[in-house]
Amino acid sequence: MQEIKLSIIKKLVNYFDTTLIKDHTDQFYLFDSDLDGNASSCTTGQVACLYLLDEIYNGNDRKKIIKDLLKQIRNQQLTSGAFAQPYFVEHGKQGTIDIAEIGAVSNALFHIYQQTGIVDAKKVLISASNYLLTQVSKENPGAVYKNPQAKQHDVLNGDIYAAHTWGRAFQLTEDKKYLDQSLTVVEHILSRFGVNSKGWWPYIELWNGQVGMGNSVSYQATIIAFTHTILPFMDDSLRNKWMNVVNEAIKTIEKAVDIGPNDENEEPWWCRDWNNTWEIYLAFYRFENREKIREIADTRLIELNRDFQQYGIDLFKPKIDSKDPNKSPVTTTFRKAATFSGIFSYIVLDEKYTYLN
Repeated sequence: MQEIKLSIIKKLVNYFDTTLIKDHTDQFYLFDSDLDGNASSCTTGQVACLYLLDEIYNGNDRKKIIKDLLKQIRNQQLTSGAFAQPYFVEHGKQGTIDIAEIGAVSNALFHIYQQTGIVDAKKVLISASNYLLTQVSKENPGAVYKNPQAKQHDVLNGDIYAAHTWGRAFQLTEDKKYLDQSLTVVEHILSRFGVNSKGWWPYIELWNGQVGMGNSVSYQATIIAFTHTILPFMDDSLRNKWMNVVNEAIKTIEKAVDIGPNDENEEPWWCRDWNNTWEIYLAFYRFENREKIREIADTRLIELNRDFQQYGIDLFKPKIDSKDPNKSPVTTTFRKAATFSGIFSYIVLDEKYTYLN
């Protein structure tokens, strides 16, 4: 698999090299041609982590690029610490603020700082973590508003994105406020497993505990994958409870993958392209010694490497067609390639724990 991973890194880097622009001050930034503008903060951080992989595994000097990209993120980050995502927004208006834009990249920021000491990576992560503290819900101290315009319900995978971010912030600062809030979220998520459907977390719950939107392999996998980095900071009691639940949760996903997506196992219709929902494979890689799911994940990476050779970057071309002339695209080829790059980086760089084996 090492050869496959090196091949994937090379192919992705070759593409992202074509999106690098150098401005008049000799600073690199990333350009998303489908947006006709700068790449989002989230995708920029994910690509920066890919360049870190290129430096570690291929020996290429990417320090200036990584440093410049972190400066780009720092400049784009809102004063609140939030990230505005530029997809499907009216031209000339600020992008939507969403937890996922932070949660999906906080791991990249952590690894970049750990490996390079680039201060902007830490500053961005801590600023974003402090913003998330302001979004803890009034309705439940273990839940976090997904975005300031969506306070009427609890999006469970969003809670874990926040908990994961706080966990990484704790590792960089040893400030217990981040760990305490992270563990409060984990306890909340534990309490919701199987309440409405055996073996499942729903995608959305209302504050009265009823289901807002039902089961989702994709979002259940996200919960499993991003809680992984918090495991060492749980006490034995909480970790044992989490292990019991997550072992049942991954079995539910295994059974669903054998069947394929349907209304019962993937109610969010936009998540039914499981082949390209890489959070599922990240969750599978968390279980190092489970041969079946490890083989599924390895096979999918081998397939991607083969298809990348055949189709090039069009492999990541969005399947959702958005042609609202007054709005930016729903997503872009750059974004989908960057999202994969981030998750692929986490597969390679994240700590391996035996708790789940």
